[in-house]
Amino acid sequence: MRFLKYIVLVLGCIVWAAGLNPTLLSLVGKYKLITDGYQYGDLYRMANLSAFKDPRKECPAYSPPAKKHSSKRVHLYIIGDSFTEEQRVGQQDFSVDNYTHVKWSDLLHAKLDTAETNILLLESVERHFRQHLATPVSLILPDSATFVQRVVSSKFMNQLDDAFNGKYAQDRFEALLFQNEAFLKVKEWKADFTYHLFHRVNTSVTLVDNDRSVVSYMDTDTPNVTSAFSEIRNSELDSLVLNLQLTKDSALAMGFDFVALSIIPNKVSVVHPEYDAYNQLIERVYQHPKLPVPYIDVLGDFRKMGTASYLKGDSHWTCEGQNLWLNKVNALINSLVDQENI
Repeated sequence: MRFLKYIVLVLGCIVWAAGLNPTLLSLVGKYKLITDGYQYGDLYRMANLSAFKDPRKECPAYSPPAKKHSSKRVHLYIIGDSFTEEQRVGQQDFSVDNYTHVKWSDLLHAKLDTAETNILLLESVERHFRQHLATPVSLILPDSATFVQRVVSSKFMNQLDDAFNGKYAQDRFEALLFQNEAFLKVKEWKADFTYHLFHRVNTSVTLVDNDRSVVSYMDTDTPNVTSAFSEIRNSELDSLVLNLQLTKDSALAMGFDFVALSIIPNKVSVVHPEYDAYNQLIERVYQHPKLPVPYIDVLGDFRKMGTASYLKGDSHWTCEGQNLWLNKVNALINSLVDQENI
């Protein structure tokens, strides 16, 4: 009995330490002692509704079109979010010679090679575009070498605050203790029971399209700028476009040859734009008379695809949706290379 007490105490200390320390928790995940909780989709992870349980699948390898003949090598830089993270796309998917990706939360130190055609693509999901372009983009710093700097506070008190932050700690403990098949099944039973009896779901998600699709609450929570249904005044739209112009001017001054834009639609904007008064952010930005950059538009194509464009239990696109976007990006890259060759 004494040894059992010690074992329980040691296990409890390990769980407590891993729950408070993101680094230790990532080590637990690295050795596959727990799953990341996203194996069935980020929306399922929040909702736990069995109707939206969608096992993750790897996309078949994508073959980009042939590179345009050019006397210069082509270097693509992307400032992007989770749609262009390395688990989804990489250099092999673009008709380029070099490729650099940086998250919106990080900094890109860049030493541009003037012997290359340098293209900067700003990629943002619709829900965060108004936040990203509230000011000119200032994530790129000229430097003597090219590298990505992750912005993390080094102050001990800030790290301590993050460790004991209620929401972050709760998420880590939940990932450590409850992201396994047995507990997921119990949570699924509970979520299904609550939905069928009371028509209630987790507040982090919203059911749309007559409950046939699940989306993030950020896409539909109308008081917030992340929503596809919160009002956008013309003055704000003008400011967004002006900030794009200032971003382009700054990038060209650093040595970039071209700047392009891609706004990825919110899932609800595709599967159920009639949920409320849709603000038409994407169309209004792309059709603005002073828009200073070329753009990649997939909204209309995704609406034709319908629910086939987004994963059932996730806020990200399907392989078909991703490939459609890659085709358009590569077409734009080759078009820009053609312009430079003229």
